[in-house]
Amino acid sequence: MYKDTDLTEFDCVFLRLFGDDLLFGEHLPEILDEEGVYTQMDVDSLAISSNKFYTTKVLGEGSLPIPDSAYTLSTDQTREAAEELGYPVVIKIITGYGGKGVMMAEDESGLTPIIDTLTLFEQDICLQDFVENPGEDVRMVVIGEDTYSYKRVGEEGEFRSNISAGGNKEDYDASEDMREAAIQAAKLCGFDFCGVDIIESGDEYFFAEVNESPGFEAAKEILDIDPYDSVMAFMKQKSVERESERGL
Repeated sequence: MYKDTDLTEFDCVFLRLFGDDLLFGEHLPEILDEEGVYTQMDVDSLAISSNKFYTTKVLGEGSLPIPDSAYTLSTDQTREAAEELGYPVVIKIITGYGGKGVMMAEDESGLTPIIDTLTLFEQDICLQDFVENPGEDVRMVVIGEDTYSYKRVGEEGEFRSNISAGGNKEDYDASEDMREAAIQAAKLCGFDFCGVDIIESGDEYFFAEVNESPGFEAAKEILDIDPYDSVMAFMKQKSVERESERGL
C-alpha cells in the first residue's frame, strides 16, 4: 500500500525514491515483480545505486572506466587509503545524493577533520581518486536503448557540478562510445532507465554514479524531448510486452 493505494493493482509502477525511502524501497521491486507489475529496475538495483562504492564496484567489474576507489570503516584505514590513492582525494558518504556528502581534501590536514566528523556520526566512507576536470560532468539520461545528454557545470571554485548544488546545465552531444557505455552501465545496475554521471578528463572519461531518479525536471529544461513522455511510452510498451508474454 502507498498512500492508501494498492500498487499491485497497476500494470506498471514508476519507482522514484529518495533519502529515507530507499531502505523501504529496496523491497518494492521484488514484491511488485512477483505480482506481475512492471517497474524500471531489478530487485537489487536500489541496493547497488544507493551505495556509491557498490555502484563503482559493479561498474568496474563490468569493465567500465571508474576512478580508483576505496571503502573504509575507520580513521586509520581512511588515512592509509588516501595516501595510496594520492591527494587530492574525494570523500563520499556511501548513501549521499544530489551532491550532498561529497567532499574533497587537498592533503592529510584537510582530510582529518572530515573523517573525524564522519566517524563521529558513524558514516561509512568511500574514497576516490580525484579526476582532474574543470568542475563539470556529463549527465546521461538512459531510457531503454535511447540516451540523452547534457553537461552540468559547477559554480566557480566548486568541484561539484550537481544542479542542486548550484550547477548550471549546458548542451552536450555525447559520443557514440559514451552513449553505448552509459547504456551498459544502466544494464549492469539493472535499470531500464536512469541517470548516469560521467566525468571527462582530457581524452578519457570515468563513470561516477548511477542514479535511479535522474532529475527529469532539470533534463526537460535543456533536452529536445520531454523525458516524462518518453518514460511513460517506454513503460506502456514494457507492460504490453509482459501481458503478451503471459498470454493476456
